Amino acid sequence: MKKLTALGSAIVMSLYAVSGVAADSGHVYLGLGASALALDNSRVVDVPTSSPGHSSKMIYGMIGYQFDGLWAVDLTLGTDFSSEVGTDQAAVNVYRFFGDKQWKPYLSAGLSAFDVDNATDSSTQQIQGGFGVSGDLSHNLELRLGYQVFFDLGDESNTDKAVMLALNWHFRDPKPVPVAQAAPVAQPESAPRHKEVIDTYELLVEFDFDKYNIRRIYAPQFEKIATVLRESPDISMTIEGHTDWIGTDQYNQGLSERRANAVKNKFIRDYGIAASRITTLGFGETRPIADNRSSEGRQRNRRAISVILRPRIVTQ
Repeated sequence: MKKLTALGSAIVMSLYAVSGVAADSGHVYLGLGASALALDNSRVVDVPTSSPGHSSKMIYGMIGYQFDGLWAVDLTLGTDFSSEVGTDQAAVNVYRFFGDKQWKPYLSAGLSAFDVDNATDSSTQQIQGGFGVSGDLSHNLELRLGYQVFFDLGDESNTDKAVMLALNWHFRDPKPVPVAQAAPVAQPESAPRHKEVIDTYELLVEFDFDKYNIRRIYAPQFEKIATVLRESPDISMTIEGHTDWIGTDQYNQGLSERRANAVKNKFIRDYGIAASRITTLGFGETRPIADNRSSEGRQRNRRAISVILRPRIVTQ
């Protein structure tokens, strides 16, 4: 167990050091957990350690690193608080998450070491695999519920199982909140004979999670904007790309730029608009228009928008 603990500590401390240098690539989390650990019945003579009444009731502390919205690694140290068997455990786990919902499934794999009191083989090393579900209770607080199976790496054929529950606090950067802009104050005019007004043409494209391909349903919007650009060769257009908050700031910045460029390239490729007339900007996850804590809100935030402002003079 000492070797595994030392290895896990080295891994997590290295991630701490990396996070200090490249904060945009991920973040650290700390957690507390509990589990019902059903040890193989052959571990302790005459004790049915896999039964609910004799299973080890474990409590864990953990430190981990979330690389992005898809991958994480952590070190857990646990001990039996029920005095049923007397078990200590150290484990290193890697997690792969799926989807962008508030609740998302995951798979896990890793290495463990057990110390079991009065066991036929008191110290064992295991590989483990598992699955579970993770839910964001808030921007920083995560709940994980999982199931794991542990396979003995030694001469024994012990197979242990556990149902686990954990609360993790993620040290994520606070999300920016859009600030309402004050409306400009109209200045008094001296009764002009002519007035300049603005015709506004807007394009809004929403994207699937982690995608930047454009669906066919937006073709009518592209046709309308392309027609305006052809009729007025002196005007230009700016395209903004945006994402939801799933993933790191650095990854989302790049994804927002790819979304803006995908819209630009469609105008160039399909409608013959000159590239010099189109400017692209990526804002990552910094400008949400809806609540990222809901799947509907995240869908609205995965977007690219463009606006054409065409001056027009009218006679009053």
